[in-house]
Amino acid sequence: MVGALFLVYLLSAFAVIGFWQIQRVANAAYFNSFIRLGSGLPFNSTIPDNMVRLVTEELAISIARRHMSEFGSNMRVLGCHITKSPEAELVWIAVIGSTNVIAENYVKGFVIIDATDPTATPEMLRDEFVVGEGLWWDHNVHFRLYMRDMAKSYGIAYVTWDLTTNGIVYVVTRYNVGFDLIRRYETPIVYDSQGNICYETESISDIPLWITQIYDEDWLEGMINEMGCFRRGDGFDYWAGGFLWMIPPSRERFQMTEDTRYIVDPETGNVVALVCVNPFGNQRTLAGVFKATQDGVFFYDFKLANYISGMTAEDMVEGRLLKPATGIYYAEMPLLYPVEISPNNQRLAWYVPIYWREGTGEPDETIYLVGFAIVDALEPNQIAITMNEEGLTSEQLVRKTRLDFMKLFGVLTYVELSAKVRGKYEYVEDGTTHIVLHLDNETYPWVETTPKDIPTVQWNELMATKLDQNVAIHVEKRGDKWIITQFEHLLT
Repeated sequence: MVGALFLVYLLSAFAVIGFWQIQRVANAAYFNSFIRLGSGLPFNSTIPDNMVRLVTEELAISIARRHMSEFGSNMRVLGCHITKSPEAELVWIAVIGSTNVIAENYVKGFVIIDATDPTATPEMLRDEFVVGEGLWWDHNVHFRLYMRDMAKSYGIAYVTWDLTTNGIVYVVTRYNVGFDLIRRYETPIVYDSQGNICYETESISDIPLWITQIYDEDWLEGMINEMGCFRRGDGFDYWAGGFLWMIPPSRERFQMTEDTRYIVDPETGNVVALVCVNPFGNQRTLAGVFKATQDGVFFYDFKLANYISGMTAEDMVEGRLLKPATGIYYAEMPLLYPVEISPNNQRLAWYVPIYWREGTGEPDETIYLVGFAIVDALEPNQIAITMNEEGLTSEQLVRKTRLDFMKLFGVLTYVELSAKVRGKYEYVEDGTTHIVLHLDNETYPWVETTPKDIPTVQWNELMATKLDQNVAIHVEKRGDKWIITQFEHLLT
């Protein structure tokens, strides 16, 4: 009797496991039909230096906590998500609410953090919202949706701007789990400040560009892992992981080891999601990249390219950092972009921000951006690192690192010269002051710069420059001008 019951139990367990495997393979097949194969690189042009994302979610929350006193006491960050502002800038929006949502069950306002410049002063919006993350009962944006339609699953909720009205809205991503347990994509739904649905469409082609994240992050990552787990050849196999000595594991399997990155596409200026995957069981190399855009989800297969993973790039950078007197340095959030070395010659590289933290492990510890690195994805020994010890702006920090990276491949990115100042002139263009120097140099007689091109200390030193003074400068060619990127006085 006991043996019969055990046999029934064993057969039932195998049936459940088999059904679960079939369902997961069905999800993989569905997602495979959902995506499109990309060719070449995910991006075909270098990202502008002022558009590189330098702020992680952790840093954005840290910045928001430093500047939220305007909302009063007993306030907390309910959520923080990345999007694009009406000025087409990449920003984090931190949602601010009370620590006691039973008494104050609404969103108090928002802190807008520049995602490309952690030193920029955040903007405060005191717009109140009836619905939001972390609120109570039907004021919770997810619970309100479940009360409306329990047949669907709801994922990430984030705040952005409806560019048709320039008003703040709450976007909620979603997907649909059918009776066959396949997780099918559903278009997002949008709430206004009063908790009313103000936008909903059934067609992905009708989604406006101001809805910056149209795929639920958990759905996207889960489906990518399902696809990678069962991949074998051009199809999917229940036994892709292998079985004892009879079925060898598939060599086409991959898995995620890094978070989804929401970054700017340098060609369109739109926010896209980039998901990097590694061969199953090997986190050190890159197997491919998924790029989720308004036009669909594209997969770039790099299995044969021999690129390093973002995790490896982080380790390569951290291995070259000196230990600070207090706290710790660490590399995080590697971003994959091409760097144009010369016309028709690009290097795929990891853009790696470097941060400092107190090292206490507390959620509200202080975090700062202290440096930037670029690591070649094919030749990881080719690394350019800049630690921000000279008061560089975020854009200048990225630019200097990129130029130093290009120099590793023999590119003349700037010229160093010493000369005597014969004349100094100023003019204003688009509200920006330009200083022009006339030098006693036959090759570079006229050079100029702005406060955006050199650190503040060097700009002040340039402002105090007198005639016949000897200077040492770095200049680079931009169009028909030679621009000063580094400046100092020489002792006479």
